[in-house]
Amino acid sequence: MGCCGKVKDLAGKAKNIAVGYANLARGVKYEFTDDRIRACQKCSRNKWRGKTLWCQECGCYVPAKARVKEEKCPLGLWKS
Repeated sequence: MGCCGKVKDLAGKAKNIAVGYANLARGVKYEFTDDRIRACQKCSRNKWRGKTLWCQECGCYVPAKARVKEEKCPLGLWKS
């Protein structure tokens, strides 16, 4: 889930993917999660596949990526 594949540490990238999907499965949300998802919904680089939202810029599944504090939007749309 690293931003556009810029994460050089594959173990760190794999960890973030696992954390994001685990948080999503457990319904874990942080104070920033909904704001991140809303920003992605408004973005021209979003891609809806059925009822799921994906980022065309980095290829990530937005609801999972938005639940990982260390992740960033590749276009800088998420507040720090």
